[in-house]
Amino acid sequence: MELKLGVMPAHGRAAPATVARFVRRLEELGCESVWAVEHVVVPDAYDSSYPYDPTGRMPLATGDDIPDPLHWLTFAAAHTTSLKLGTAMLILPEHNPVDLAKRLATVDVLSGGRLLAGIGVGWLREEYDALGVPFAERGARADEYLEAMRALWTQAPAQYTGRFVAFGPVHSRPWPTHGTVPIVVGGHSLAAVRRAARFGDGWYPLGVRGDEFARLRQALRDECAAAGRDPDAVEVTARAPGDRGELERLRALGVARVVIRADPDDLVGLQDKVRRYQREVLNT
Repeated sequence: MELKLGVMPAHGRAAPATVARFVRRLEELGCESVWAVEHVVVPDAYDSSYPYDPTGRMPLATGDDIPDPLHWLTFAAAHTTSLKLGTAMLILPEHNPVDLAKRLATVDVLSGGRLLAGIGVGWLREEYDALGVPFAERGARADEYLEAMRALWTQAPAQYTGRFVAFGPVHSRPWPTHGTVPIVVGGHSLAAVRRAARFGDGWYPLGVRGDEFARLRQALRDECAAAGRDPDAVEVTARAPGDRGELERLRALGVARVVIRADPDDLVGLQDKVRRYQREVLNT
């Protein structure tokens, strides 16, 4: 199986010329996808611990651009023709699901069905506080929101009644190009694995590596089997490893896509990094 190569910009950048050059070059280099992060706000100080770095601090600084990922990807779509457009990750409980379903479907249709909706529940309590959204039960809220959005994409009229969201009968158009916006569930907890097995078209555990990745991958297979789903129907994305040996281990575990980080301001460095990775690790 040939692995897909995705790229996540090392920082957001909202400069239009930079973004346009960056995504066009990714497409020219044969990359499969680009992935945009989300934080609506970054607190000046926070007690929450970032789970993907031993320091507990996220790499983004308070002065860094963090554009709205769907607006950023819509702009990227206008400058590309085949590059898939992923969010890594939309913090789902921070959104109104009725509004978000419309936004996701619109980007999907305008891009010709290229959107990959990566969703997670987040870790930054202070961001939730700034938005006035409860941090508790965010997992249960995310599950309902996924059900509600799928109803809006597939039912006419759509209706849904849950603990956190209720509507209907209503109509929401446009519908996604391929019947649904592919949902890529992010997260490294067993709850995230269960969410991917129930609702996901994909699973992306971000910073997890090695034995822990293998353990969670098996848990995903088990959860899919319990839900009556083919485990191979959930596409797995992983952070790109630095050597071919680790890559082959990921391939054996059924990983379909790896994602590297690159500086959108340095197109020469971007090309060198992608070409070297394709040649030395992907062997393409």
